[in-house]
Amino acid sequence: MKTKTLISLAIAALGVASIASALGGAPDESCCSGMSAQHSQTKNDKPVPAKDVKGVQTLTVTIADGKYSPALISVKKGKPVALTFKGGKNMGCGSTVEFKSLKQKQSVKEGKTVVFKFTPKEAGEVKFACSMDMIQGKVVVK
Repeated sequence: MKTKTLISLAIAALGVASIASALGGAPDESCCSGMSAQHSQTKNDKPVPAKDVKGVQTLTVTIADGKYSPALISVKKGKPVALTFKGGKNMGCGSTVEFKSLKQKQSVKEGKTVVFKFTPKEAGEVKFACSMDMIQGKVVVK
């Protein structure tokens, strides 16, 4: 009797796994689990330069379809930066944007915007990502 029960449980587990696989993930996975980190740029893409508006480097990043666009931004050190993140369709976990090194985190709703302000003091990279660190981008400071 115990052998039949174990076999039945094993078959049931395989069935659930097959269905979950066909749907794109296990039943307990979150929106981003199982995905590799998403970047909207490729290795050959160049950073999109922020525009100088009255002495502030500005750029709008759209969050849609599980990515940030642009996800690679360039700014100059020593000048204030104001990055606007605009919520689009299918944001998933990307709706929460976090700049860990700046200790800044905000959530964006579809059709709304939030602004991150900072002044980079040295050259390098300032990374940003969703709350699960699956959707990523970076600001290249020159």
